[in-house]
Amino acid sequence: MKGTEDRLLTKDFSLVCLSNFLAFFSIYMVIPILPVFLEERAYSNAFIGFLMSVATMVALFRPFFGRLADNYGRKQLLAAGTMLLGLSTFLYASFSTAIPLLIIRFLNGCGLAAFHTAAYAMVGDLAPPRRRLQAIAIFYISVDVSIALAPPAAEAMRLAWGYTPVYLLSGAIALLSFLASLQIRETGTAAKAGLVKEGRRRFTSLQKAIYTVTMGFTLTFGSLQTFIVISTMSKGMDQGELFFTVFAATLIAFRLGVGRRADAIDRRRLVLASGIVTLAGLVILAYAGSLALLLSGSLIYAIGFAYLPTTLSALLLDHTPADMRGSALGIFMAVFDVGIGLGGIALGPVADSLGYTSMYLLGGAMAAMSLAYFLVRTASAALPSMPAADPTQGGKDERRSLLPGENG
Repeated sequence: MKGTEDRLLTKDFSLVCLSNFLAFFSIYMVIPILPVFLEERAYSNAFIGFLMSVATMVALFRPFFGRLADNYGRKQLLAAGTMLLGLSTFLYASFSTAIPLLIIRFLNGCGLAAFHTAAYAMVGDLAPPRRRLQAIAIFYISVDVSIALAPPAAEAMRLAWGYTPVYLLSGAIALLSFLASLQIRETGTAAKAGLVKEGRRRFTSLQKAIYTVTMGFTLTFGSLQTFIVISTMSKGMDQGELFFTVFAATLIAFRLGVGRRADAIDRRRLVLASGIVTLAGLVILAYAGSLALLLSGSLIYAIGFAYLPTTLSALLLDHTPADMRGSALGIFMAVFDVGIGLGGIALGPVADSLGYTSMYLLGGAMAAMSLAYFLVRTASAALPSMPAADPTQGGKDERRSLLPGENG
């Protein structure tokens, strides 16, 4: 029985990861070429940053989608989100002016927020408690592979045939994600039981610490995602898109190494170590004036980032009841996406006035402060290395005793 309970690669789990891969492949075909498209039409860095961030800023709706996933089911939300993503992506082929593009990015963001929140909650439902970090790592790999493959494919298509074929193929791939989502069974416990839970839920002390450090570090990734291609061009290099490839390949390699033993490592120490490595990579990228520094900075940054969000989300799930996973993860991913969005919006003007190096360093300073806050807030909390027993699996729920300062 124990072997069956610990089984991770089930049909439903595999389909969730496949649907997630296809959706993010679609998204990352657009992300690297849209800033170039806008720059060719003389839009400012501030506007480019704002437009690219609109989709992630829609993540403010993620807690709402998370509540829907908890109360009414994950599957319907996953299917609706992937369909909206695909249909809205087709519209890029028809518009090039500011207002229509802002609307399209908004629709893209709604699709992303809906499907990814539902998919993440499904992973939390399907993962055996003692393989939680490993399950999240595999789920993240489905995104990492898309980041590695989609940008160079999109760039090759753009150079050969222009922008329109890229947008059309991207939309079609998102619709394939929708078809895959239809084959997944419902996993939400409240939806199966026909229950709808209401009521306001407060943040715990641990959740506040997790959300803060997540915001700090995603700010740095948002600035890199939006400006790395342009900033490398400003230094005479045309290989900025290699950041995405090296970043994703490194994430895949290191996350593939996340086995059962990783769940036995103290979560707090892993957050600290991965945060320090991430910051070191960011500093190298800030001063990168050669291809060697670009590649080495991308590698080091990715090594740290390979473990940071996965460990934080595993820590969050360790202390979240099954019927609240959608809401908790919705907030986590809202913070994650808003951080990425603010990385473009808030730091874009810094690049215009002080340059790209100062922009990256300022983002790194804010990330370092958020890491310090996390360490202070969790210093007295008894955080286990292994996940707490899952009450939905018949184990005793020990979360309350593990979180002092519940409403702190």
